[in-house]
Amino acid sequence: MDDHLDYCWRLLEHAAQQRYIPAMLNILDVLFLNLAFAVTFTGVLINYYEKYVPPFIKKGYLYGSFAYQGSEANYLQVLEIPKSYYRHFYLFASLFSVSSLFYMCMVYFLGFEVNKYVILGLKFTLKEYEPSASVATALVAMMLLTVQCMRRLYETYYLQVFAKNSKMNLSHYLAGILHYYACILVAIAQAPLFSGEPRKNITWIDTKAIYLLVPSILIFMWCWHEQYKTNIIFANMRKDKKTGKVVTEDHSVPRGRLFEYVSSPHRMCEVVMYTILLTLIPTKTFFCIYLWVLGNQFQTAITAHDWYKKTFSNYPPNRKAIIPYIF
Repeated sequence: MDDHLDYCWRLLEHAAQQRYIPAMLNILDVLFLNLAFAVTFTGVLINYYEKYVPPFIKKGYLYGSFAYQGSEANYLQVLEIPKSYYRHFYLFASLFSVSSLFYMCMVYFLGFEVNKYVILGLKFTLKEYEPSASVATALVAMMLLTVQCMRRLYETYYLQVFAKNSKMNLSHYLAGILHYYACILVAIAQAPLFSGEPRKNITWIDTKAIYLLVPSILIFMWCWHEQYKTNIIFANMRKDKKTGKVVTEDHSVPRGRLFEYVSSPHRMCEVVMYTILLTLIPTKTFFCIYLWVLGNQFQTAITAHDWYKKTFSNYPPNRKAIIPYIF
């Protein structure tokens, strides 16, 4: 078995050296490019040409407060699950990110060797054959992903108030699981030693890390904090101020902090955080993930902004969808 594994490894390394594989898209690239196109194209159609969009597309795409209310595509209800299942994204992501970060620390600081099956699996899946970051950058990227997943885990289990009748399509659920699996996998694959190079050749810190890590951490954590405050505002809109108990599932106009500038500050912060992660994880696959994040966050923000304006006559006219003063 080990001889066969070594043979496969040599084939992959030879292909990388001959430039056969780097030009190819891996399976995650294809999946996220298709997701990015699908969510952007469908979002544009619904946001600007809704009356021409078939009901089954609206039923599958829209969810939560702006879910499609027509009855023409009710057969798709068999594919709908509670929106509260968002919790599963972050439970999975938290466990995966914490264990991955722990494994990376054992490799770098305790002298553990990266398992050869892990290396082969990463190479086979992502077709990355050289690390794209120093140890310091890779660890910071994984730490930022981990703190984001763990905060969202706390919010979805203990802070957010999900309406009991709020549903989402199964495709949203599967895309969420895939998203966090891919983000963490790519963060590991771009780290030194996880592509199979000798320990003596690894770079612990480079010029990029020296100049970018501190501002990257500061910007990311500011967005992390503002996203948390945004979700507190959302939750408090449905709770009694004195007792903290849920008293309504109705929607109202959110106010305060970044809500004074945009309708979706949590989505704005998400875009900025993933922009920071892209600078730390500059791989082809993470760029494909980034395109999916942009398409999803922008189109959902536009849908939410339009829903607020149609639902509330007193909605602040100067508030933008996702970019303050611009869009």
